Amino acid sequence: MKIVCLSNNGSGLVLFRGELLQRLAKEHETVVCVPDAGYSDEFQRIGCKFCQIDFDRRGKNPLKDLKLFFRYKKLLKEEKPDAVLTYTIKPNVYGGRAARALKIPVVANVTGLGTSIEDGGLLSRLTLSLYKNGLKKAHCVFFQNEKNMAFFREKGIVKGSARLIPGSGVNLEKHRFEEYPPKEENVRFLFVGRIMRDKGIGELLTAIKEVHERHPEVSLDIVGSFDGDYKNALDEAVKGGYIRYHGSQKDVHPFYADTFCTVLPSYHEGMANVLLESASTGRPVIASKVPGCKETFDEGVTGFGCEAKSADSLIDAMERVLSLSYEATKQMGEAGRVKLEK
Repeated sequence: MKIVCLSNNGSGLVLFRGELLQRLAKEHETVVCVPDAGYSDEFQRIGCKFCQIDFDRRGKNPLKDLKLFFRYKKLLKEEKPDAVLTYTIKPNVYGGRAARALKIPVVANVTGLGTSIEDGGLLSRLTLSLYKNGLKKAHCVFFQNEKNMAFFREKGIVKGSARLIPGSGVNLEKHRFEEYPPKEENVRFLFVGRIMRDKGIGELLTAIKEVHERHPEVSLDIVGSFDGDYKNALDEAVKGGYIRYHGSQKDVHPFYADTFCTVLPSYHEGMANVLLESASTGRPVIASKVPGCKETFDEGVTGFGCEAKSADSLIDAMERVLSLSYEATKQMGEAGRVKLEK
């Protein structure tokens, strides 16, 4: 067979679906199409043909986005695949429409509802209408948590075949178990993800400042790229000495290994890969109690939950971690690894 895979960025495909693409490329001719060439060498290394179609993944102009439909249609006419695999909103919508127009089976992956839907209002209604059109007659739609799947069925967006999968999974060898960092005076939390409102970055900056004032030995490492207007706030926190910013990194495993606990106060997720990777490395987690996060940890056993959009709740969760003995925190990380292996 020949398969075309569409997504809104290369890093997500390589980091979270690289093993899938490698397996597909061994058995089928596989083409990857994303709007950035940052991982083109990696796609080619695992045996995939790479092509680039540029678009603004956060743009909100449907007329501009409609051009993407014609670009995808042209690509599929040229490649003549037997199936199309799509990830994220715009590839799901416009790639799905293009594949349907050419009578090519499409398998769509809903990795989360996304900000445009979660925020409600006119944009949400428009996005849902586009989704309904894009997923119409999809061969199958994969969801990563039950709430998202139920929501799409309730709205009549998905009427045919749909399946629930447990996220993208985690590579237990790549994110191998690491011994807990040696006991020391300084305690380092970690955030990995896009620096944006819906990841809870505002609440996190507020929380770590408060916790650092109470416990000067506590700090936060941040790994990720900016996807919102937080640069000034982050620069101020770095100057304050309680945050270290490492930018975007292709290999995040060393950061999990070097820190004590991973924090993700996200507003919504499909299934949070960051939490899976952290637990696989043997680190406890703090995460918001929302679908896509709460499934990744066992309360009080492998991590602690907090309320989304609440800096006070996040502070309480961080204080709970700090109140544990070194051995208890270490055992929590070990229990996380066992959970991920299962």
